[in-house]
Order: sequence, then structure tokens, then C-alpha cells
Amino acid sequence: MNATDPAPLRELGWTRYDRARILGDSFDGFGNSLAQLQHFFRDLPPDRYAPDSGRFRRHTRGVFLPWEDRLSWLPNIEDAQYGSVVDYDMQGYNPEFASVKRQMPAVPDAVRTDPLVERIVRFDVAQTLWLGDFARTPLSVGVGCMLLSVDEAGREAAATPNELHKDGDAVAFTFIHLILRDNVEGGTNYIAPPRCVGLLPCELSKAMIDAEFTLHDELDSFVVHNSRVSHHVSPIRQDKAGAPGRRGVLIVAVSPLVKQL
Repeated sequence: MNATDPAPLRELGWTRYDRARILGDSFDGFGNSLAQLQHFFRDLPPDRYAPDSGRFRRHTRGVFLPWEDRLSWLPNIEDAQYGSVVDYDMQGYNPEFASVKRQMPAVPDAVRTDPLVERIVRFDVAQTLWLGDFARTPLSVGVGCMLLSVDEAGREAAATPNELHKDGDAVAFTFIHLILRDNVEGGTNYIAPPRCVGLLPCELSKAMIDAEFTLHDELDSFVVHNSRVSHHVSPIRQDKAGAPGRRGVLIVAVSPLVKQL
């Protein structure tokens, strides 16, 4: 397990990582995997629940057994349109789709078993094992591939929900890893206290914003402990006319598979 010092995450409820923290000195060995992953992101299908939103996405789910250091991917659901899908339930944490039972197009096996994807997932899980019984509990691992894309000047593409939010409860962590950023303006990340859920950063005083930053380089990353902070990413726009603006992130959610008695 590729763990790093968990102190910043434990103390603040969030922290940032760069490529070197995740891959160490072995980036050259993952160069081809990253290029293939970027190509995969550029060909993601539109969000089936908001096809004109400029969001494109796939998802997959797995289980990690910490005491065996073993990652297993769950079977997908057959689907006539996409070939296979997975259930996607944010358990009420996304007010834009609170009453919709969503299924997302599945991440293909060749991608979810890619060495770079597995390295990222294992790194993320390792950062959570300090909490409670995480090291002795089967862990649910959700992996989302999310691309925001705009092709015209003046248009925006936004994540959902487009406000400060949490992605889960007290035992849920969300990791965001930048895979590609091409010709983009915007896409600024904000971290704020949990009580700011439902608001936009522009509605807060500067003193209420814990952090403001932008992911620029490949595998620039951050994590939030959902019980302790809220977070938001601003919409993206084209930086220069004539070429698509694209921002793709790999989202990894880690939480216990079952609630503890």
C-alpha cells in the first residue's frame, strides 16, 4: 500500500497531492497508461441524465479488502444502449438528482484494470486507513470518470451539483485526480466548512473559504473527508476560441461497504 503521512487529512479534513506523491519515481512506467487514459476520457459518453450539459462520464464500483490488500471490481449490469451500466446513488447528497435513481455507463474492464488506475485507487485507499475500523472493514470503492467539455465561446460546462456540497457522510472520502486540462478557463476548486453546503463561493466572505486552488498538472489531486468540509468546482469555459475546452478528472470515493453495528 502506497500510504503517505495522513496528518494533513486528519487535521484539516482535506489535503492535496501531486503526481510525485502518488507515483513516486515510477512515472515513466505509467506514461503510456496516462496517454491511453486521456484518450479514453476524450471519448466518454454524454451524461445520460443531462445530455446537453457538457458533462461526459462513466462509472465503476469495486470492493477493497485492506487485510488482504486485494481490489475486486463488481460485475456490471447489462444495458441495451451502453452495453453495461452500474448503479449510481449519491444517497440524497446531490439535490439536482435527489429523486432520480441513476445508472451510469460502465468503465470498461481494460480501463478499470489498467495499472495506473489501480495504482491511483490503491494510493487513495491507503490514505483512509487511519480512520476508525477502515483497516479491518471491507471498503466500497466508487470510481468515476468525469469530463467537462465546451466547444463554443460563451458556453460553460458545470459539475453537478453546481454548488458547495458533500459527496457522502462521516465515513466517506472523495479523491479528485486531474487527468487532462486542455484550453480551459475556470475549473477552480473551493473548500469550505460543511455549513456552506448549498451555497456558491461568491456568496461567502473570503474568511469562510478554507482554500481556493486550481488543478493544472496531470495527476494534481486533492481529497476531502466529507464529514468535515464541503467542496465545489467552478464551471469551465474555453480559454481560446477555435479548440474545445476540456477538463477531465478521475473521482475515487472510499467508504465502508457496510455500516458498523
